[in-house]
Amino acid sequence: MGRESEKEKVAELKRRYKHLKEERDKRLADWKAVQKYVDSSVHNWDNPQDRIPKRPKRFTSRPTHFARILRSGLVGYSISPNIVWQKLTFEDQHHVDKIYGGKDWLEEVERKLYAEFARSNLYQQVGLMIDSAVKYGHGVLLIDEVLGENQLRFTALKVQEVFLDIDEYDAPSVIFRRYCMTLRNAASFFGKDNLSSIQQADLDCDDGNQEKEITIIHAVYKREEYDSDSPDAKNMPYASIYIDEGEDRILMESGYTEFPYAVFIWEPITGTPYGESPAIQALDDIRFLNKLDEQTLKIAQMAGSPAYNVPESMRGSENVVPSGYNYYSNPDEIIKPVDAGKNYPITIDRYQKKEDCVKDWFNVDFFLALQQKRPGNMTATHVMELQGEKASVLADLVVNLNSALEKIIQRSFNILWRQGKIPQPPAGLTNSGAQLKVEFMGPLAQAQKKYHESGGISQGLNLIGAVAQIAPTALDTIDFDSTLKRGLEGFGFPQEAIREDRDIEALRKQRAEQEAMQQQQAMAMEQQKQIMGNVDKLNEPVHPGSTLAELQKQMGGGL
Repeated sequence: MGRESEKEKVAELKRRYKHLKEERDKRLADWKAVQKYVDSSVHNWDNPQDRIPKRPKRFTSRPTHFARILRSGLVGYSISPNIVWQKLTFEDQHHVDKIYGGKDWLEEVERKLYAEFARSNLYQQVGLMIDSAVKYGHGVLLIDEVLGENQLRFTALKVQEVFLDIDEYDAPSVIFRRYCMTLRNAASFFGKDNLSSIQQADLDCDDGNQEKEITIIHAVYKREEYDSDSPDAKNMPYASIYIDEGEDRILMESGYTEFPYAVFIWEPITGTPYGESPAIQALDDIRFLNKLDEQTLKIAQMAGSPAYNVPESMRGSENVVPSGYNYYSNPDEIIKPVDAGKNYPITIDRYQKKEDCVKDWFNVDFFLALQQKRPGNMTATHVMELQGEKASVLADLVVNLNSALEKIIQRSFNILWRQGKIPQPPAGLTNSGAQLKVEFMGPLAQAQKKYHESGGISQGLNLIGAVAQIAPTALDTIDFDSTLKRGLEGFGFPQEAIREDRDIEALRKQRAEQEAMQQQQAMAMEQQKQIMGNVDKLNEPVHPGSTLAELQKQMGGGL
């Protein structure tokens, strides 16, 4: 790339960054308010070199606690290393049921994904992505690989570093990240030769210049033109360009085969790349709660350290410290605390109601439901229905979160496939057009699935049992094999524990043959008994309708 062409590309990317920043800054007022009242730290939104967090000044930390419960609940209920939270299947159930070895291959791929996730930093970083969405409405996770180590790497981007844009379908398709890096790390990541001559000279000095920081803009977007047949990274569908903002130079240009980010939008807003969050939606109630705590603190201060009315004659000699003495001769001239009013209009009940409103925004009660005691007479079915009803209220949240988690799995699968870590599929799947599908098995997704899907099967079986007592032939309507499979899948039953259709047919054929053989053996034994019971009549003529006549007829000949 010529120097002039590089300058033009840098200028174009910086213009695009400026536009994205202007669009993002329209939401900045709400986000700064969230930092003030909900987040645990206040960061600089304009200067990435100012990375020292500042503590917000507020009078209550309850909203921060509620946000943490929501974040921890989503991680624990949806994507935790301690649970089976995802399983693979095919979009067309035919590929699962009919292609021999398909289920075993899916189970093997799942085990490989879980093993790679455990080796990586996924579970630490995905929590940060969810935390950002809880507070600011969006969380961004980069899914990449450690070159040379064949290992997955996940990076949750800081909310103040991210600038988003969407495509014609309102899906995030452009991400600019503005952040800082020391010269030492930049030389390691980009190569010393890609830095400016001044920066290279600073690296060669021993006076600490290696720790100087440079501001970098990393742009990822879909290329409009590229050669799909070229192995060159600059011809991949998605561009990845790092530029040195201060030097106006490209540090690295490469690409991605697929969009490398998972973006969790809490509640999308049509036409914009950013979303709403419970923290933003609760801001009015949070501000009110903060004001209540501020006023309550002032009242407590007034009660504990009230102002005093001091007689003029005692000016300069008053003593209002603990265990202090004041001498006076006139009983009307005494020091008295100022009565500021004891009946403050804010009651405990009113405070509790406002706090409950904030808790509701963060769905605190739902995520603490498993810790709450249930009445002893409540059945397991009732508990499942209650959890399912609560989970149904969070349907939009589950859909949006699962969409981001699915991106993580898809991108991870593709990386591992290119690394050769994914086993080859069985021959029946080759050129079959089978499309992988992710089903989420975490408690949050299962609470909905059991309530709707598995609950429907259970209710249907109750109906089938009642109808079968009246019309047994009605059972011919139901494919019980398929019903059992769907029910087991709804409860997260392992794929490898469900037999292949071919194996089921062979097992049933073998059973039928054994039953037929046993039936033939039983008939032969019965015939032998009849013969032995009539042995004394063998020399007598066979009379029509006699036992011997029947035996002769069955054996196709005479005795």
